[in-house]
Amino acid sequence: MIVETALLGSRAVGEELTISGVDGERSLRALLRTLVEHELAAYEAYRSRSAVLQILTPADLAIGVDTGRYGREPRAMPEAPAFDDAYARAVEAFSDELFFVFVDDVRIADLDHIITIEPQTRLRLVRLVALTG
Repeated sequence: MIVETALLGSRAVGEELTISGVDGERSLRALLRTLVEHELAAYEAYRSRSAVLQILTPADLAIGVDTGRYGREPRAMPEAPAFDDAYARAVEAFSDELFFVFVDDVRIADLDHIITIEPQTRLRLVRLVALTG
């Protein structure tokens, strides 16, 4: 399954990734559960990678001149939320229509709608932005 994210009003696709092992019939609710699990795992992997010294920036070098210590200052990255909290937020955001879900260009408006997923199925999550003014 190919997952795309987009922002309403933007022509560019935000991110595109392929998720394997989700083929078959499942409800949108179950699919959201899988997506939340995937995103939490990706965040934890990113968090682990960012703790490792990779490249010193010019700012890191300037600080080293002043302090005599060359190395990247550790960035505080918050822990990922608990799965139950993240999943509840995703369901609430869908219910509040903060994002729409399209499967192969067909909008899915019910969490209990059964979707047949194949490797070439394209799932698009379109985030809506509130207008101000």
